[in-house]
Formats: sequence, structure tokens, C-alpha cells
Amino acid sequence: MTKRELLNKLQELLDGKGMSKIELMLGGRIGENCKKSTIEDAIKCLEATDEEMNEYLTVFKLKYPNSYNTIVNNGNWLVHSHNRYYVWANAQMILA
Repeated sequence: MTKRELLNKLQELLDGKGMSKIELMLGGRIGENCKKSTIEDAIKCLEATDEEMNEYLTVFKLKYPNSYNTIVNNGNWLVHSHNRYYVWANAQMILA
């Protein structure tokens, strides 16, 4: 897939989840200036079901209990522009 096709698929998934963007840790957002692998990771994150994401949150909770409390007290973390990707990426690292 080309980068443009990946960005189109990412936007479709964002629209389906009711999100406007996915933010990275340092305030940037996933978009045209990102590597293809980063865009592919964001797509995988959005393709994960809510049940899978809740399992990832449990893994995340065991490793980072204070961050877990902040995330769950911040509203619906499944559609938050930063928290969904943050939990997914950290759970992937923990499980690797």
C-alpha cells in the first residue's frame, strides 16, 4: 500500500470510531509526515476491538498503575486522541 492509501484507510477508521486524530507522545499527530510503519501501527490500533483494547488496558495496568488511573479517569479512553494509541503501543511493548 502507498502512504496515501494508508492515510485514507486511517481516516476511514478514525471516522468509524468517531475520532478526529491520533496523537503521539510529543504532541505530534499521525499524518503525512509520519513513517509508513507508524501509520500502519495506528491502523492496527484502530482495528483492534474494544474487547482487545480492554485486555491491553489490563496488561498496561499491571505495569503502569499510576498512568492507568490517569487514563481511566480522563473519560472514554477508547476514543481519546492520545490514550488509545498510548495504551496499545505500550501493551505491544510489554507483550513483546
